[in-house]
Amino acid sequence: MGSRIHQLRIDGYVGPRAEGRREMADLVLRVNGKDVSFQVTSASVITGNLHAATVFDRVRPYRPNFFLRGDRSMLSKVQHAAPGSHLRIQGHWRSGTRDLMVSSIEASPAHRAGAH
Repeated sequence: MGSRIHQLRIDGYVGPRAEGRREMADLVLRVNGKDVSFQVTSASVITGNLHAATVFDRVRPYRPNFFLRGDRSMLSKVQHAAPGSHLRIQGHWRSGTRDLMVSSIEASPAHRAGAH
C-alpha cells in the first residue's frame, strides 16, 4: 500500500494565534524560502479517507509543517500576506511527505463574528 494523495482545503489566518483563541492547528508554512506562521480555523479533506486533524497530526512534529509548492506568483499571496490576513489554501498532499501542491489561494472572510 503506497502513499495516497489527498485534496485539502485549509482556512485560517497569517501570524500568531489570536489571544484567547484556540485554533485547529498552528502551522509553519515554507513558501518561496520564507517561513510563515498560519493558524488553521477550519480544514477539510475533499478527496481521500483521512480527517484534516489526522493530516495535521502527521506533520505536527516537523518544522516547517508544509512546503508550499506551485506557481511562485500565486504562492506570494501567502509569502507577502500581512499578519491577520485570512486565506483559503487548496492543494494536494501526498501522505508521508510535507509537500502541499497548491492549486489555489484566495482571501477568505474572517469566520467568526466579533473579529475587528
